Amino acid sequence: MAAAVAEVIERGGTVVAEAGTGTGKTLAYLIPAILSGQRVLVSTGTKNLQEQIFFKDIPALRDALGKPFSATLMKGRSNYLCLHRFGIANDNNSFDSFERSERAVFLPVIEEWSKKTKTGDRAELSDLPEDLPLWKEVSADAETCLGTECPRYGDCFVTLMRQRAAESDVVIVNHHLLCADAQLRKSAYGEVIPTCPTLVVDEAHQLESVATEYFGIAMSNFRIEDLVRDVEAGVGRDFTSRQNDEMRLATTRVTERSRTFFSALSMARMEAAESKARYTSETFVDYFEDGAMLAGALEGLEATLVLSSKKDEPDEANRRLAPRAGSALRSHAHGRAHLRDPCG
Repeated sequence: MAAAVAEVIERGGTVVAEAGTGTGKTLAYLIPAILSGQRVLVSTGTKNLQEQIFFKDIPALRDALGKPFSATLMKGRSNYLCLHRFGIANDNNSFDSFERSERAVFLPVIEEWSKKTKTGDRAELSDLPEDLPLWKEVSADAETCLGTECPRYGDCFVTLMRQRAAESDVVIVNHHLLCADAQLRKSAYGEVIPTCPTLVVDEAHQLESVATEYFGIAMSNFRIEDLVRDVEAGVGRDFTSRQNDEMRLATTRVTERSRTFFSALSMARMEAAESKARYTSETFVDYFEDGAMLAGALEGLEATLVLSSKKDEPDEANRRLAPRAGSALRSHAHGRAHLRDPCG
């Protein structure tokens, strides 16, 4: 395998390799990649394998090969502490809204760690629960990022990670970050991962589902319920008033069409499972009309929101909600919606 990888790196092309766990696949692609002198991008299916390569295999190869090289581990933003958000949360006493035990146990740990960490990667805090709500308050987030205008941009852990990656010989990412970067490049918004002549996709069998998540469009009954709740919240107390009869009618129609459509999909799935029939897109051909009616209801809601936003004193919440209704509609119109039953 190492010889095959070396040949592909030198001459170009693609090599596909499969072997059991523990047989040395990682070393078989890392060794020729490092010896080639070219930058290599390694994408894994899980963060665990990322960390194994970076913390175990890379140090071992530094000792074994006798060839100096650099490596950087890149993860998604949410894995890194945002110094700016952390400082603001401290200044505004934002942590007071969290559980007292959570503040007492984990906040001091994060605060002390923030003063000495060089990476800001939460993986360094092995005792930090994976789903800790407090971490979401202080982690890096694309929606709240100020970019170059941030007062902590110079020592931002995400910025430093990207700078290290741009200068490294081996860049280790996971499939989620790989697809997110590809999506950015496709949209002409820039890039996160530096350009590398060689790409290794480890745990390639997991790439399909991740790519579907990033390049497909998901539409579920839960998302539509969220949309309706957002509309109701945006209109506020006046939602039940007579002047909002059209808005209320539009949301009711969306809710009913959604229940009809996704209940039908759920029944189709159960019937296919019971008959052991192959579960394909053709299973849902009979439910196209239900889907078209749901799309029509979403279109009607979008039109109602747009009309509402054009009043003399447009409600700011309605202006924000109109594009979201349109997005839900476009999910269906593109023909790429991944239809999920009420349990999925």
